[in-house]
Amino acid sequence: FSMADSALGAAAQWDDVTGAPLNDAARSILEEAKATIAKSSAASSKSSSKAVISEDAARAILAAIPDVDLATGEHKYVQVIISVKGAPKGVSKPIVTSTAGLMYHPDMYDAAMKKLKPLGITGRVVGGGRINLDHGAKTASVWGYSKSFGRVEGCNERSAEIIGRFHPDYRVTWSDDGY
Repeated sequence: FSMADSALGAAAQWDDVTGAPLNDAARSILEEAKATIAKSSAASSKSSSKAVISEDAARAILAAIPDVDLATGEHKYVQVIISVKGAPKGVSKPIVTSTAGLMYHPDMYDAAMKKLKPLGITGRVVGGGRINLDHGAKTASVWGYSKSFGRVEGCNERSAEIIGRFHPDYRVTWSDDGY
């Protein structure tokens, strides 16, 4: 069972083996994440859209959001491409996030978006896996995949690169092995 409360008020529940949603709260989180992916694909296929915020302003807003927000220890994580609502097409950046106490990848995405949406930030989940972050040893290990969002080629490698830029004095490793 998840510790995250959904907009429906009930805790989202996920199948521990398949990652499938088991109740309406979990289905709502997964549907929102998938709808964001679909909207992003549809928006990228449109030839013109008017930006209501300048590229410089959008980049400044994105720059204020940390590229990495990870809980210490071993947790699931998600990589999310974030952008500012109303910004010019293509102004975005990837972030890597995990939250202690959450057991499922969609809950990680939901927790991140609950913090970012009030700032006018939209997000599209790329994928996820597991991470072990040890500040004492200055190490981070990234591996596995999300059963809910599927295996995404290159996600762990890109996540490790983002973490390495954010923590340049850490030894960061990645693998696509395991769950």
